[in-house]
Amino acid sequence: MKRTNKQVSVALDLTTLYVVAALGMLVAGIVHLAPVATGRFGDWAALWGGGHLVVGFGTMMAVLNDHIGIAWAPNAGNPAAVIGYALIAGAVLRFARPDARLAPLLTIAAVLAVPLVVSGDPAYFHFRVAYLSVVRAGFDFVIVIAAVRLARRESLQTGWIVATLFAITVPLFVGRAWLAYEDRIGTQLTGMHDDIGAWLAAGQIAFIVFRVFSLLILQAERGQNALREQMERDWLTGALNRAGVDRIAATLADRSSVGRLTAMMLDVDHFKALNDSQGHAAGDAALRSLADIAHAMIGKRGHLVRWGGDEFVCLLPDVGIERARMIGVGIASQFAQVMTATATATATSATSAGTAAVYAAPGVSIGIVEGDTAGAIADLIARADKAMYVAKGDRRRAPIAYFKAA
Repeated sequence: MKRTNKQVSVALDLTTLYVVAALGMLVAGIVHLAPVATGRFGDWAALWGGGHLVVGFGTMMAVLNDHIGIAWAPNAGNPAAVIGYALIAGAVLRFARPDARLAPLLTIAAVLAVPLVVSGDPAYFHFRVAYLSVVRAGFDFVIVIAAVRLARRESLQTGWIVATLFAITVPLFVGRAWLAYEDRIGTQLTGMHDDIGAWLAAGQIAFIVFRVFSLLILQAERGQNALREQMERDWLTGALNRAGVDRIAATLADRSSVGRLTAMMLDVDHFKALNDSQGHAAGDAALRSLADIAHAMIGKRGHLVRWGGDEFVCLLPDVGIERARMIGVGIASQFAQVMTATATATATSATSAGTAAVYAAPGVSIGIVEGDTAGAIADLIARADKAMYVAKGDRRRAPIAYFKAA
């Protein structure tokens, strides 16, 4: 009995896929542009929506050209695709940074679109496909870089998803460009195809459809982070509140290795006297000054917490007690200078007005304790609070009291 081997190939209906992609991009464009009209989203949504409308138009032109034979379709659709992709890339750049300059990007896109405007000869179909695929890969690569930077800067987990969705299409576009350059994709984008070029096109379309609403997901996470930030921040000073401390504690507990953690308790001296003599506005100004100074001194790796009315806690991961003491001295010194200058200005103004407004310039007492990230932060802060009262009890002998945790 004779056996025969048959090679089975699966043909793809690219016409349907291109129509679905075009409709998906047109819908995405409308969905993004509608909120822009009400002022709910920024420029990024207008760019993203407009870019998808333009690319959707270009994709539909390709379908119509293949099935109806519109002579001017390639000269309109291909340049539209280039401009649309540039607008989409600009949307991600503007989403990441509202002040991003897009003129260079759009100028480059306009220059790249020119050859596609003047070239419509069917004999050069494969060269146009190769050229447009390379351009698309380039814009997608720009988006990948912007999304990765955004994910790192704002800790947006969905930023990595967006970067992945666009990163996958880069090699797909490059692969299709190579096949087109080698004239291995036929003479039509649409219709039934069973070659590798068709599968690359199908992969591109699939991921393009997947990512049309990706910036809305990014916006949702950014809004959630902003809401959490408001919930975890003190409205007056911008320092973390106690809810913020819980998140910091969880983050430190999740670290793979145990490290040092130093806590500093800051308490404003003569704060009640300041409020009583100058009013609560002066007290609020003093707290903001202390918070600003502390933020600047501890840097981005440290965490400032408003623990009570006039009490602040500085949490310093991977900072030893001697380094923390230097930071504390800097905070106390700068705060004293600011408060002394304010008291002098107030006294001078009061003297000119013929009123008595003399008050002691507030200082700050600081307690410092060193522990490790594996311990309870609440216990570390409690010990720092005790150290602070040692400092407050005898400021003449030691402006800052500190000791190491056992």
